[in-house]
Amino acid sequence: MENKQANGRPWTWTPPPAMNWMMATTLRLPLLHRLVSKMLLLISFTGKKSGKHYITPVGYHRDGNTITILTKRFRQWWHNFEESAPVVLRIEGRNYAGQAAALTNIETLIPIIAHIVEAHRREAEIYEIKLLDNGKPDLDSVRELAPKVVIIQVTLNPEQGTL
Repeated sequence: MENKQANGRPWTWTPPPAMNWMMATTLRLPLLHRLVSKMLLLISFTGKKSGKHYITPVGYHRDGNTITILTKRFRQWWHNFEESAPVVLRIEGRNYAGQAAALTNIETLIPIIAHIVEAHRREAEIYEIKLLDNGKPDLDSVRELAPKVVIIQVTLNPEQGTL
């Protein structure tokens, strides 16, 4: 991957705080959240070092009670989950309790990234993963990406249901 992505943004681009605030507000509003809540959720957590409460919008993929969040490794917030930690996720207008853990092992990431890209093709464009003629991700592209990303895997607590 080059310094600039296909969308013209540099790899190190991060949404400005105003954009995150706008998305977070949208995701909290009844009815309006439906515009983006199939692609974005709000993750709420307490900083491991600071003790400060954070709420941030992130892209996600859901498979039952498992939520997978892909983020760029240079970002700092994922370090709060190097050890499993509690989170609250706002998904499609509902709050869920869960336990989040960061996955950083490259060999662990490769099949997860490939699965995400196969299920959600927009991720191939976002992360510049080549797709084969059959629609499956090119594993060389996935291997190239894996050291540059982290996966936050959240297991929802079904006993708590929605909060």
